Amino acid sequence: MENKGLYSDLIVKLNELVAINKIEPEYKFGSNDPNSLDNIMKRQENLIDELKTLAKQHNTILGRTIKFPMADSYALYVITKVNKNTVQVTWLKYCDAWVDDRLGYRGSLSFDYASRDVRGQDALEEMFSRKRQNV
Repeated sequence: MENKGLYSDLIVKLNELVAINKIEPEYKFGSNDPNSLDNIMKRQENLIDELKTLAKQHNTILGRTIKFPMADSYALYVITKVNKNTVQVTWLKYCDAWVDDRLGYRGSLSFDYASRDVRGQDALEEMFSRKRQNV
């Protein structure tokens, strides 16, 4: 990844998020066990939020997530590499751990598709936050 010094904080968090995929969750809901599914998901959600903030600060889509609808949920991927025309995504073992059949555990998407998706997420988030403020 280029500009390692510039993005080092983002890359550390990104690597931490992807590393969580290797943890086999314990299905003990409400447990203090750090490897319980709900505690793993809380760590993932915190890292995803931190990555979103860092990516916005660095004006990049590196570290942002993309969702693909799957059954009653979605397959979740994080952008792990950004090139001029493509991005590479890595699957995140999140919640019920759906995997998109087209991408598998790693894949490439067009940069245009990924950046449009991220802009759409940001626009929805902004719209809903304004709506909450007006209530």
